[in-house]
Amino acid sequence: MESGQHILSWTPRSLGLRTVLCLLTPFLLTLSFPDFNQFWLAWIALTPLLLACWGQGVLIAFGLGLLSGFMTMAGICHWIFQVNAFRWYHGLILGLYLGLYPAVWCGMLSFLRGYRVPFILAAPTIWVALDYLKAHAFFLAFPWATLAHSQHANLPVLQWSTLTGEAGITFLIVLASAALAEMIAAGKWTGMVSAAAIILLVHGWGALQITHSIQGKRVKVAVIQPCISREERGVAQGRTESFLRLKQLTYEVADSQPALVVWPETAVRNLGKDVDRYEQIETLARFIGAPILTGASEFGKFPVRKSLENRVTGVEQKQFNSAYFITGEGKQAGPYHKWIRVPFAEYVPLDGILDWPDWLVPERPDVMPGNEYQQYPLGEGLRIGPLICWENLFAGHVRILVNQGNDVIVQLTNDNWFGSTAAPWQHNAASVLRAVENRVFLVIASNTGPSQIIDPFGYVTAEISPLFKEGVIIGEVKAKSSETFFTRRGELFALLCISMMVTGGCSLPLWRTGV
Repeated sequence: MESGQHILSWTPRSLGLRTVLCLLTPFLLTLSFPDFNQFWLAWIALTPLLLACWGQGVLIAFGLGLLSGFMTMAGICHWIFQVNAFRWYHGLILGLYLGLYPAVWCGMLSFLRGYRVPFILAAPTIWVALDYLKAHAFFLAFPWATLAHSQHANLPVLQWSTLTGEAGITFLIVLASAALAEMIAAGKWTGMVSAAAIILLVHGWGALQITHSIQGKRVKVAVIQPCISREERGVAQGRTESFLRLKQLTYEVADSQPALVVWPETAVRNLGKDVDRYEQIETLARFIGAPILTGASEFGKFPVRKSLENRVTGVEQKQFNSAYFITGEGKQAGPYHKWIRVPFAEYVPLDGILDWPDWLVPERPDVMPGNEYQQYPLGEGLRIGPLICWENLFAGHVRILVNQGNDVIVQLTNDNWFGSTAAPWQHNAASVLRAVENRVFLVIASNTGPSQIIDPFGYVTAEISPLFKEGVIIGEVKAKSSETFFTRRGELFALLCISMMVTGGCSLPLWRTGV
């Protein structure tokens, strides 16, 4: 790595101390996210790992990164074992997979020691490039609890995402840790001063941004949080009781005259077939004078065809995870079917190509993907775009919804699978980023919480907490008043980091030490 001005420096000598340092990083990162929310720790969290790898060969750095990444997953995603049929070996595989990203990062930085590459620039550039890969790795995509998500309550720095997306925030966080590590290990202070100046400027600019008022037409929305248990969903009587609870909670908001009432993901079942249930919701929407957007599980039978002769050989039951917009005026808007499904929870990737063993994939879910976005009208000429569940994690997906002219994003979710853990709060942290990136209101209707209304600057203006509490929230949303650079141009910053990494890699011979 590049040399520079020096003061006193320190690096760990023993492998034991290096191991302790690499384990300090997952400890700090876990504290940065919900439930702890000590977001300031994220800015120094990677420093111990970088110090542990300082001066080490590629293999040792890779191993330390793998250990740190595995333990980070174990700390942040400790709730994963709440999921049915998730076993220790699933956790081991997931942890090793997610650990590969920091492992490759550490290995690449170690490899670059022999070149005059600026360390504090290489570290965040490579991390952002790997983050982009992790978010776009087909069925292996898992953009959960990114470094940027840790800053969901740090509103000044979040405003940077209107230009760069969450990648820009991640870049700054890694920059801070890298500059601190370089100052400690190499005695270089110039990088630390430069990084601190950039980060302070971004925070100052963001602090000015959030002083602006939100312009635009306003309407009132109501969110219903019914706390439907998994046991209720499984039997007819339970579904009847949960529907009565949805109705009762909806009646409670009628006097507030909302322009929209939102029910959570899979709140009802088979609306496309159950005419009686659909008409009951239609009557309810007519009574309160507002449309109801509800999540629905859709089950149906589809023909199975023999591929060579295209001959029907039987039928199989498949499922949609859908959202219905019911107006009460007899006009049926088309349902939205979830596009981005959760691998192994809603579908089996490469099914028919790979023969997954039963111990690894004990259940064979078969939720069909949607193939088109939907847009629904709201009062005062506003338009809403629906999301379902973890689609909020994918910035490009939400950006397309906003680019189609939607003023408000409505996310339907059901996180009761995770119990009273940090998972629902971590899930919602990504929604804060999506709201700020696109300068839109984002409404979260969660079955068991936390249901929230998030404004375009990232403020949570209404919320139902704690988890597993029945209730309603009523709040205002406004029309989109401007379009951000991120909404117009997308993830250019992340792509710039990737191009820098590729270009730098191709020109490495020119950067060799001593050349």
